[in-house]
Amino acid sequence: MKKILLPALIVAMGAGAAFAGNLVSKSSKAIPTYRIDAQTLQCVPVDQDCDEGGSFVCKWDAGDGSALHRVQMSETQCSQELTRSFK
Repeated sequence: MKKILLPALIVAMGAGAAFAGNLVSKSSKAIPTYRIDAQTLQCVPVDQDCDEGGSFVCKWDAGDGSALHRVQMSETQCSQELTRSFK
C-alpha cells in the first residue's frame, strides 16, 4: 500500500502545480498599452505590461502616472482603462 501511495501523491502534486502554473500564465499575458499624452492629448503607444487580471488601475510608470488603455481608437482617443494584478 505504501509503495502506491507515495507515487500517487507525487503525481497528484505535479498535476496540481502544472494546472496552477497554466492558469497564471494565461492571466498574465502582456497586452499592448496606450496612454493619453498630457501635452499633445494624443493616444500614444507605450512599452509597459498590463495583464487585466486584477483590480489595480494600470498606470504609466515611466512618466506622469497616467492611466493606460487597451486600444487606440483614434489619434486623440484611447479605449477603456486597463487593470493589473500587482500595484
